[in-house]
Amino acid sequence: MSTAKDQITEIVQAQPEDSTPEEIVRELAFHVMVERGLADSDAKRTVSNEEMARRIRSWQK
Repeated sequence: MSTAKDQITEIVQAQPEDSTPEEIVRELAFHVMVERGLADSDAKRTVSNEEMARRIRSWQK
């Protein structure tokens, strides 16, 4: 398993040479969000589409 530093290095190196710092930070943040989502899914910390639709409807009232 690679370290966080190794993962960040890989992500940064995969970016185009003309990437802005903002684009690189956005890509790193996206990676973190995906990893969190996968961890939540693995730990069964999810809600069904139906439950999410119900929650969204309750916000619109």
